[in-house]
Amino acid sequence: MKVILQLNGEFLEAYGNDAEAVAKALSIVLATRGNAPMAGISVHRRDKDFAALRAVGIEPHEVEREAGLKAVWRRTRQDFKGTVDGKRTVVVFRDSVVLVPLDDLRPDEIARLYPREELSSA
Repeated sequence: MKVILQLNGEFLEAYGNDAEAVAKALSIVLATRGNAPMAGISVHRRDKDFAALRAVGIEPHEVEREAGLKAVWRRTRQDFKGTVDGKRTVVVFRDSVVLVPLDDLRPDEIARLYPREELSSA
């Protein structure tokens, strides 16, 4: 299983199913951010926690926000993205279907939309 971890200050955060898998594997608390499950690990424990995840068959991938946004834009089907007022926008489901500027995607949306097939197994 490949999981996405995004840097937020001093933590790497996983969302949704990724968060549930990380929390279970590392025996850490599963939190909630917005409506999404979230698990965070300290950047100071990155190597140790990544090794523990790999030991149970989870392949962690650290994704920078800008790289994540570019990947989401690249993988989004043409009929679900466009430009509005000069800003790249994508269709996402929040409480309903909405058009959101790419730069305003939440971390949980980036994790959900990230093209995992592009992640290499290291």
